[in-house]
Amino acid sequence: MKNIDKTKQEFEKALFALLEKENYHNITINEICSLANKTKMTFYHYYKNKDHLLAEASVNIINKEYNDEYEKILKRETDLEEIEYQSIVATFDWVAKHYNQIQNLSYKGETLPLEMFKRALFDNYRNYVSDLVKTSGYDIPSDYLSVFCFEGIYGTCLYYAEHLKNSNDKNKEKEDIKKMCRLLAKAVISII
Repeated sequence: MKNIDKTKQEFEKALFALLEKENYHNITINEICSLANKTKMTFYHYYKNKDHLLAEASVNIINKEYNDEYEKILKRETDLEEIEYQSIVATFDWVAKHYNQIQNLSYKGETLPLEMFKRALFDNYRNYVSDLVKTSGYDIPSDYLSVFCFEGIYGTCLYYAEHLKNSNDKNKEKEDIKKMCRLLAKAVISII
C-alpha cells in the first residue's frame, strides 16, 4: 500500500511542479510521467486521464498542506478567535504560495480544471468550519456558513495573491491582509 501512495504522490508532485511554470492544458501526460520518473502504463494504472490526476492531487495536496498548518496552529493556540484568525491567515498564505498554479488551471475561458481545484479547496474549508462549529457548541448550519465565508475569502485570496506577487512592498500587503483576517476572525466567531 505504501508503494501505491508513494507512486501517486510522485505523480501529484510532478503535476503541481509543472503547473508552477505552464498552463494545465499544455502539460502532457508524457511530461508528468517523465518528471515523476514513471511510465505511462503506470500512470494509466492509477488515473483515467490528466483531469482524474488533477482531481486527486488537488484534494491530497490541499488537505496535506493545510492540515499540517492547522495542526501547528492547534498546538500553539487555545483561544477560538486566535485559532480562526491564524487559520484564515494560513488560507491566504496557502493561496499566495500556489497562485501561479491556480492561474495556470484557467485556460481560454475553460474553468473545469480551476473549478475542480476550487471544489477541493472548498471541501477542505468546509471541514474546518464544521470542526469550528462543533467546537463552539452551537447548532448552526455549517454548510451555509462555509459557503458564505469561503466564496468571499476565495476571491479575496486571489486578489491578495495577485497584489502580493506584483507589489514592491510585500510586507505592507501581508500586514494589510492580517488586519483584514483579524476582522474576519472576529466576525466568524461572533456568528458562532
